[in-house]
Amino acid sequence: MTPVPDPPGLTSGALSNDLLGGLVRVLTVDHFRDHRGVLTPLSFGEIGFSVERAFVVNAPRGAVRGGHAHRRVRQLLFRASGSIDVEVSHAGLQASIALDEDRPALLLEPGVWAQQTYVDDGSTLIVFADGPYESGEYIHGEPSAPAVRS
Repeated sequence: MTPVPDPPGLTSGALSNDLLGGLVRVLTVDHFRDHRGVLTPLSFGEIGFSVERAFVVNAPRGAVRGGHAHRRVRQLLFRASGSIDVEVSHAGLQASIALDEDRPALLLEPGVWAQQTYVDDGSTLIVFADGPYESGEYIHGEPSAPAVRS
């Protein structure tokens, strides 16, 4: 397979963008493309992330998911297909990131409120978390600050 000339991959730890004071990081990911399709490897050690659980969300166009923060758990959001808009907020700051083929991965630190809007039918998001599911871990509520588009 021949590498596509994309930015350095997740395995290199390269970051394309830090938001909200570094609490949200847009990660670059390598892609390997040939006549059989595209292979996207993910390795978490370079970014200091240990996966304890993962889940997959496949949603129709217009669906809104998330709408909460986590007290201790870090999450890595990986767009597997389609396009997904992600709003993030922390301490009065907000930003919006479009997860697509060029920017498919986003690392969220604890305390960052996030909400996902699925732009395309059948968009798929894989969420990797470094902690277990616990209902008390969630912080619900709406952020209140003007959004900054990334």
